[in-house]
Amino acid sequence: MNKERTLVLTRGQVEALRTYRPSPYLVTTLYLDVTGAFAAGGRGVLRRLVREARAGLAERELTRKQRQSVEQDLAALERIVRDARVRAGRSVAAFLCSGADYEQVVDLPHPVKDRVVVGETPFVRPLAVMLDEYPRYLVVLVDRAQARLLAVHMGWVRALLDVSSDVPQRVKEAGYAGFDERRIERHIDDHVLRHYKKVAGTVRELVGEREYDMLILGGPAESVTGLKEVLNPALQRVVAGEVEVEVAAPADKVLEACQSLVARINAKRDQQLMKKLEDAVESDGTGVTGMAATLGALRRGAVSGLLVLEGHEEPGFECPGCGFLSPADSKCPACGETAMRKVPRLVTEVIDRATEGGAEVWHISGEPAASRLRELGGIAALLRFRLV
Repeated sequence: MNKERTLVLTRGQVEALRTYRPSPYLVTTLYLDVTGAFAAGGRGVLRRLVREARAGLAERELTRKQRQSVEQDLAALERIVRDARVRAGRSVAAFLCSGADYEQVVDLPHPVKDRVVVGETPFVRPLAVMLDEYPRYLVVLVDRAQARLLAVHMGWVRALLDVSSDVPQRVKEAGYAGFDERRIERHIDDHVLRHYKKVAGTVRELVGEREYDMLILGGPAESVTGLKEVLNPALQRVVAGEVEVEVAAPADKVLEACQSLVARINAKRDQQLMKKLEDAVESDGTGVTGMAATLGALRRGAVSGLLVLEGHEEPGFECPGCGFLSPADSKCPACGETAMRKVPRLVTEVIDRATEGGAEVWHISGEPAASRLRELGGIAALLRFRLV
């Protein structure tokens, strides 16, 4: 079986999923928050999703082999979710086609709308949206003779490859007026420079092949400087920063140092986003804050960007007739329905609908931006046009 659990995702991999079409079989897609509603409701959440998927299949004209393949997919979901709960991810995405021996599983750092979708191709929109929010970092740890390259993305780290060069050791050798010693030093420095260029060439190839967005450099300061000097201008522009990590450091130490750097980068981004939001609210009305105002803008297709406080969630209500979302249980103002249905994760539903309309989503965690957004209700939106 083509079975894989993906930690560091690229746009190329998402595009491969998007275009995967195992005709005549169908693909079963699962998205599930394994620490939220699933943790509270146990297997009931997954069973409900599977039951709804089977009900949808009953209305479709499928061959016996197609139905068998989907049934095997649905039976495998409980195993996938059980394994995901053991790992550190917040949510899980899975794409299965038993008829074609295909299974891809991705651990995700944020809640997603729980769903099972059966179609001709994988349903990748939530995955693509999350991919856009999280840059892919290529970490390069380098010294005078060795280098380690690792990938960091969405809270995971994965070793890629090692680069080593045959660099002579420094040897103090006497000679006339120190001439021999200086000649040996120049010889060694030439080998070190070749090593840095070799590492830079490998970095260039990886960035081109795997679509990394930013570079993080680490190692002795002398070596980091030497590598930066031989990176081409395009790579120099995407250096996010440096970490104080030795080349041989364990992967968990590398991840810890990188997450600290990324947190500082995100805090700066979050502050810029909050300033943009507050300017939009105060100047021309192209910004709104709080759940009620955000829902109002969402209904009118005005949301271009959604700011959500990291970890923020709240319950709400949905009209079973027209899908109208509301933070309060009241008569639906759109169609008059009186029996509103409770939605336990209204924020997740808002994110899903906003991204369906092409909006960007930013989870705000850096201070002081997070505290300010909390004061504004934990959710806000930048708008395409002013609401009147």
